[in-house]
Amino acid sequence: MATIAQSVAASPGRWTWLREYLREDLKPYPGRGALVARTVIAATLAMIVTMIFRIPYGAYAAIFALQISRESPRATDQNVKTILIAFACSALYVLIGAIFFLGDPVQRLLWVIGTLFLIFYALSTLTNYTAAARFGYLAVISIPLWDSHVSAEVKVENTLWAVGAVTV
Repeated sequence: MATIAQSVAASPGRWTWLREYLREDLKPYPGRGALVARTVIAATLAMIVTMIFRIPYGAYAAIFALQISRESPRATDQNVKTILIAFACSALYVLIGAIFFLGDPVQRLLWVIGTLFLIFYALSTLTNYTAAARFGYLAVISIPLWDSHVSAEVKVENTLWAVGAVTV
């Protein structure tokens, strides 16, 4: 009991770990200013485009603009290609699944369960985590769209708007 009391008394303040973490994480290094500028410009341009053209799901565009790796132009190019391919595959998967399973609620439920299983399986087994995560993210965004009580045209349109927003 005495050792616990001594360790608590000897430990630094409650928020010291946060201050030390931020100090280490925000430490300047060569090229950091340019990296921050590219990230801010990309997110700002994505939001400007979505606001000017009133693209639904514009917040997803800003989120993905911040998540793209900008450590080097090659890494950025590779990451963007991976994301675009994953989003295209996910949109195709969702639209084909909707064609086959939208009419029957039981089949739709089984398709949703199978889709979620596929996403988690892909996340755990694929070597490219980015591709699996982006595939899953768009599929998960689309599931509530297809469960709403609107016409099939609106469902397809909203799915394509979601794809368009995240690829901005």
